[in-house]
Amino acid sequence: MAGRRRRLSHYGAAALTLGAGLAATAVLFISVSALEFGKMELSFQQRAGARAAAIERGLSDAVEVLNVTNQLFRTVQPVSREQFHSFTTPLLQRYPFIQAFNYHRVLSHAERPAFEAALQAHTPGLRITELTPEGLVTAPERPFYNVVEYLEPLQGNAAALGLNSGRNLQVRAAIDRILHTGRAASTEQLQLAQDPDQRNSFIMIMPVYQPGMPTSTRAERHAAWVGDTAAVIRTPHLVHTILQQTGLLGDESLGLSVYAGDPSEAGSLAYRRGPVPTPKHEHWLHRWLDFDYHSTDFRSFAVLGRTWHIRADDLPRPFLADHLGSLATLLGGLLFSALAAAFVHTLVQRSRRVQLLVDARTADLQRSNQRLAEDVASRKRTERALQESENRFRRLLALSSDWYWEQDTQFRFTHITGGFFEKGHVAKENFLGRTRWECTPDLYTSSTGRDHIQMVQGRLPFSNFEYAIVGHDGLTRWFNTSGEPVYDAQGEFKGYRGTGSEITERKEAEQRIQHIAHHDVLTGLPNRVLLQDRLQQAIAYANRSGLPMWVVLIDLDRFKFVNDSLGHKAGDQLLQTVASRLQSSVRESDTVARLSGDEFVAILSQYPDEQLSPAIIERVMAALAQPVLLEGKEFFVTCSIGVAVYDADGTPAQNLIEHADIAMYSAKKLGRNTFQFYRSAMNDEAQERLRIESALRNALERDEFVLHYQPQVDLQTGQIVGMEALLRWQHPELGMVPPARFISLAEETGLIVPIGAWVLRTACQQARALQDAGFPGLRMGVNLSARQFAQPELVSSIAAVLAETGLDPSLLELELTESLFMHDVAQGVNLLYELKSLGVALSIDDFGTGYSSLSYLRNFPIDVLKIDRSFVNDIATDADDAAIVVSVIALAHNLELRVIAEGVESEEQLEFLRRHGCDEFQGFYFSRPVEAAQLRQMLHEGKHLTNAAPRRLRA
Repeated sequence: MAGRRRRLSHYGAAALTLGAGLAATAVLFISVSALEFGKMELSFQQRAGARAAAIERGLSDAVEVLNVTNQLFRTVQPVSREQFHSFTTPLLQRYPFIQAFNYHRVLSHAERPAFEAALQAHTPGLRITELTPEGLVTAPERPFYNVVEYLEPLQGNAAALGLNSGRNLQVRAAIDRILHTGRAASTEQLQLAQDPDQRNSFIMIMPVYQPGMPTSTRAERHAAWVGDTAAVIRTPHLVHTILQQTGLLGDESLGLSVYAGDPSEAGSLAYRRGPVPTPKHEHWLHRWLDFDYHSTDFRSFAVLGRTWHIRADDLPRPFLADHLGSLATLLGGLLFSALAAAFVHTLVQRSRRVQLLVDARTADLQRSNQRLAEDVASRKRTERALQESENRFRRLLALSSDWYWEQDTQFRFTHITGGFFEKGHVAKENFLGRTRWECTPDLYTSSTGRDHIQMVQGRLPFSNFEYAIVGHDGLTRWFNTSGEPVYDAQGEFKGYRGTGSEITERKEAEQRIQHIAHHDVLTGLPNRVLLQDRLQQAIAYANRSGLPMWVVLIDLDRFKFVNDSLGHKAGDQLLQTVASRLQSSVRESDTVARLSGDEFVAILSQYPDEQLSPAIIERVMAALAQPVLLEGKEFFVTCSIGVAVYDADGTPAQNLIEHADIAMYSAKKLGRNTFQFYRSAMNDEAQERLRIESALRNALERDEFVLHYQPQVDLQTGQIVGMEALLRWQHPELGMVPPARFISLAEETGLIVPIGAWVLRTACQQARALQDAGFPGLRMGVNLSARQFAQPELVSSIAAVLAETGLDPSLLELELTESLFMHDVAQGVNLLYELKSLGVALSIDDFGTGYSSLSYLRNFPIDVLKIDRSFVNDIATDADDAAIVVSVIALAHNLELRVIAEGVESEEQLEFLRRHGCDEFQGFYFSRPVEAAQLRQMLHEGKHLTNAAPRRLRA
């Protein structure tokens, strides 16, 4: 019975092991499946959200384009058919999903004959028509008509020209919403006259009111209504274009349905891509264990009073593709559980056999022990004295070292106390009967090891000899030993004896200190000290072999932006990633070191079978250009690289790094994200830059800066109404240094801050002097640099200058580029309002050349928009530039801003600007920038624009 219970307990242990393994496998399988499901769900939500956001942005862009077209009818009265054509043509090319732009004119029956006559003059035989179920027919007599007067493009849309759209129920409903709310509106999907077989288009409508009439109430808006501008958009083309332009069209595993209205209503489906999965009931298992994964996402947003619904469906995919990890976990867990149960069963059986054998041996030993007891008792008395003597020796030995050893006349170990074998993790048989150098062959290869062997063979005492031993566990340990020769009473050499101790911790601490002294703490790369040593070794090899060697200096682009936006922790993570990528992109024999901050140096040596080529540098740049994930965001950090080549010409090591630095700076000037090889001409450029920088630091003290002033002229009156202060540098040796040669250098060195303060004070003093000389009301424009804008005391310093010079703040116009405050819009807006509180005027310089946002511009306290000369140059010949300038003028006037055009150099440019309502201009056509005395003489002589036009009221 007892044996049967013992067998059952053996099987119970195996069964318990199997059960535990299966339970753990089940838990792991469910956990991994949950993670896989979460990953699929998150991926689906991200893809669905990206498409919904892209469609919403695309519809908002369409509204913005319609608003720009509507501004034409608000600012220009009347608008000709040619103007409408030239204005809308570039917009249609830029936004291909817009089928047509319309202008609907409201006219009474009494105005119908004259209107039809005008239409027939443009298109013979054309009359006012209406769309009926039978097709287009001539419109019957009605009190009022809402007729398509202008239509672009005509090709493919000619059937809608002259159409009375006011009879369309959807159009009438949209117009009724406009009159009720006072805001633009969008129709439902409707049938077009030019494509009567389809109902997949909608129309965005914006009203045009009679200028000067009130529009506060519905009745006032109805009375002021003269027509509307409209954009006809084919919905499937719109959605397809948006998805295609944003790269979101190629996902075959995602179904997408777009509804222009309530999805339950017939005809609301605007776009569908992929099949819509049939509804499924939830499985009794959790969703992440369902073999047929499915999910649906609904999103909605409103555009022009019409709600759009986006449905995204995650289409079925092969089960194995998304659940490979959980299936592998399940199969691996089952296999492991079975093997573990079998192993436990084997151990239990073996333990049982061992126990039986132990029982038999124990009985034999008991009989033997009984016989040995008497012998042991007699021996104990003899050995006790010896043990007491040995214990005293061991205690003394323990106070001085870790173990004791002895050697014979052939220097072979005959005795080593046990502490050595335990601490060294070595086998006793590998040391006893062998010499120290036979046990540690590395002693033959090191100079200290060979010196030790010679000392022992010379039978001399030694102390504190340090050596390393690799134990059977694979770890290296360090030991310290001391010994002395042993002679008998007759003076015959009998061998050696000595003591030893383990010093691994001390040696590792020394190695760590050595590593810290020669390596960068953050990245683990060699630092400047070790870099110099490696560089000297590489130069020595190049001199011996006659092969070239490269010194490569890598500087990260925009690293400061990562530190400023995400903090130094993210910056450190980026530097560690860069260091790892640099090491993996070069050979193991090459050296990569961190020079300082975000600068790294690589030393590349050429070998007979490995040639150096620019492909190595390109491989380094490609490795660094890969995206880096920092705090959940992808960052793309490029680098600029300079390469100095050493051809065994004796160039000092420090000069090679300087040459690489000069070449890197040259790559920076070329626009970054490139590399340059050092040339002697670069050194001349660097010396010239140092010369300019040195002279620039003393220019302010030596009073070498002067201001020139370019007049700003009112296009209506032709009078000078202001001037822009422009900095010039009159160097005693270099002559008149152009701004392009020193402004960027002043920005880099920070000298632009004191120079900008001098410019502001001098310009305000000059403006005050002109005011005292009898020229009141002249505005003085002064540019603010990015460094000045970032100064915390900017507002207080400007207030101090105004108080010192006594200049009326309204006559000072501060010019800022839009890029100054776009990095931190909230902080930029606050600073602009603080400047505005001083009473000064604010101007956006070079508008349109940087990042422009209409929503931000609307919230900025700006007074003036300055159109950059790059747009003005070709306005008379380039339709795109002309459309941009007209749009900027209309936008500025709508925001009640003044518009100044820069770089006007011809009569054609001037007439175009005057014709489209630009307020002021400056440029060589009227005057180059002049000194203060010339400006005062110009004002005294009353110089003005001779062909100025009479002032017109803005539409």
